[in-house]
Amino acid sequence: MSPLEQELEFFAKNKAKWLSVHAGKFVLVKGSELIDVFDTSDAAIAEGARRFGSQSFLVRQINSTDEKIYIPALALGLLYANPA
Repeated sequence: MSPLEQELEFFAKNKAKWLSVHAGKFVLVKGSELIDVFDTSDAAIAEGARRFGSQSFLVRQINSTDEKIYIPALALGLLYANPA
């Protein structure tokens, strides 16, 4: 299982629990560990970059839909979440 698959699985398993406490906030997940919860995606991404540098990590919003966050720098290849 890839790191992203592991993080997505961990998020899916815990989403309902987190939704009841942190609805609308953003989680920073590394592997099978919740690192922290943030008010904004920018804050979560900045903390992930500070802690993990070029290693991959997951930032997702805790909401009742599966809406994805669009990050132009990632989409355009200006920032690499997984440089390997």
